[in-house]
Amino acid sequence: MALIDKETFDQLVKNPALITADVIPQLEATIKAFPYCQIPYSILAKASSLAGTEKLEETRPRAAAYALSRVALQQLVESDNERYDATVDVDDILEPQVTPEPLDSDDILISTVEQQASAELQRTEEQRRQQQIIQGFMKKNPRIARQDNNLEPLNIDLSSRLAGNSDSGIETEAFAKILIRQGKIEKAIDVYQKLILKKPEKRNYFAKKLSELYARA
Repeated sequence: MALIDKETFDQLVKNPALITADVIPQLEATIKAFPYCQIPYSILAKASSLAGTEKLEETRPRAAAYALSRVALQQLVESDNERYDATVDVDDILEPQVTPEPLDSDDILISTVEQQASAELQRTEEQRRQQQIIQGFMKKNPRIARQDNNLEPLNIDLSSRLAGNSDSGIETEAFAKILIRQGKIEKAIDVYQKLILKKPEKRNYFAKKLSELYARA
């Protein structure tokens, strides 16, 4: 399947009202070719919601894992989807109805794009969290200590430790499970989002874990 062309992609970003289920195959091909590009995941979730297919159960957790704002993603996916209440209260009929202002899909997607500009700043915070994870692990394992005072204490290659070998991955996921047991769901979500970026080959597994945590958040 061909990738979505640049002009069509630009139109969907600027005007989400143009998103239809017909672009799902092209979006999936684009995501496969560019797995770290965030916006196609959100557009795919929106297209899946319009199609009313079971794929929404798969695409929405993946989009949430890559989205910088889960609130903006939820508004995008649910916007323009009319909902009707099966029960009608007589008092509600007599009460004057206030029509809510429609969601501006353009503003939602533009906000998502603008937030990507701050991604570089967020990396510093992510590195700080990684250092806290390693420090906490070393405190619980006192035998792990520096052998040489000349070694820089925290200038370790965190990315290789957390993504380069399987033991670090297990330690990080174990840390997420500890957070879950402590009721710190939001922090556990942060850990699994980091794992998705560090271990894309296990993306589907971690996305399933994220979906479970979102239901509890």
